[in-house]
Amino acid sequence: MDIIEKVVKRIEETGLIKKNDRIVVGCSGGPDSIFLLEVLLRIREEYNLFLGLAHINHMFRGEEADRDENFVRSLGEKYNIPVFVKRKSMEELSRDKKITLEEAGREIRYSFFDEVLAEINGNKVALAHNLDDQVETFLFRLIRGSSFEGLEGILDKREKFVRPINEIYKSEIMEYLDKNMIEYKIDSTNLQNDYTRNSIRLDLIPFLENNYNPKVKEKLFNFIKEIREINQILEIDYEKYIENNIIDINKLFTLDKEYLRKKVINYYLNINNIKVSRNKIENILSILETGGTKKIKLDKYCTLVKEYDKIYLSVNKTEKNQVKELVLNIPGKVAFGEYIVEATLEGENFKGGEQEFKTNLKKDDKLLVRSRISGDVIFLKGMETYKKVKDIFVNSKIPKDKREGIPIVVHQKDSSDEIVWLCGVRKSKNYFSNSKEESVVLKIRRN
Repeated sequence: MDIIEKVVKRIEETGLIKKNDRIVVGCSGGPDSIFLLEVLLRIREEYNLFLGLAHINHMFRGEEADRDENFVRSLGEKYNIPVFVKRKSMEELSRDKKITLEEAGREIRYSFFDEVLAEINGNKVALAHNLDDQVETFLFRLIRGSSFEGLEGILDKREKFVRPINEIYKSEIMEYLDKNMIEYKIDSTNLQNDYTRNSIRLDLIPFLENNYNPKVKEKLFNFIKEIREINQILEIDYEKYIENNIIDINKLFTLDKEYLRKKVINYYLNINNIKVSRNKIENILSILETGGTKKIKLDKYCTLVKEYDKIYLSVNKTEKNQVKELVLNIPGKVAFGEYIVEATLEGENFKGGEQEFKTNLKKDDKLLVRSRISGDVIFLKGMETYKKVKDIFVNSKIPKDKREGIPIVVHQKDSSDEIVWLCGVRKSKNYFSNSKEESVVLKIRRN
């Protein structure tokens, strides 16, 4: 059995890929993505797969990046597969949004995957993470500090994303490609150890293999699998303790182990896009049984409030240019600076007004509440194109010092977002509803 057959057998056993799937294949042109493509080509006819190659040119490596793009285009011609290319600068996005290059690259990738999925009417995205990637991620998170959930490594399947070669060593991939004289390209930045992850790959793991255990990757991966099994045993129904984005402290204390309470708090911070640390969780635990109202500033944007037997989040009022995002459940409500933003389910009794918006949203839709960011646009009634939020604020004569405090409700569709409502200011044409049936109604009021 060759290595491709090993992966195919695992696909059959796990059901990661099924017959008639329409798959976006993330293809950089590097050895991992080329090996993944070889696997999918092996089963394409038997599974009746439709494949589309998605390649991103980050315009970060000059001629080398153009070389990779042309190589992937040639693969599409060779195998009769449509190729979709996005040319977007990580550096520019990183600078505009004040995020790291890694975060910018991730945002570009996942947004692009959604675009290609829609283009081919696809149902899955296949990514080429391998077993070495899992070990590197484990060590990266262990060094930085992580919960047990974070130490699970990279899962085979998450929503629409599948990773068929997740348990194949990099050395096996390289051996197969070289033995069969299959062409691939090397990203020179992967050979530079000026990034933490690259340093783990190039320095730390070889050091551990040479000085402690030549099979350290195998041992670590076995440990990762044990962590996953433990997490399954300790799995919690978080909805019992978190309702409308509020933690019920009395219900939380029905969990008799402190570790389980920590899991709930860790999950709560994660779903609200707040960076988790052991210190934050310990601080939150320390105020649970105290009297009165207590507050913990979690970051420069967000404060956790303990009030009576509830815990909830509030966006800091004093921060300027904030882009903090809060999760708004349907039904549910969040405190955003000077306002309370609420999503309810209502029928014929809806009265309407500037402070309310009857929408065509669904109960399971994902909503965020945040302040404006550069480049925000909204589709208004009577207009044929999107209009800049900045221009709307100017035309509405909203003072500059008040604009950052206006909540914006965003509909999150996988990695792409669309503004639903500039609360109390303007409503999106795309989300109006005239239905007399029960609908999602958004409301805003002073906090």
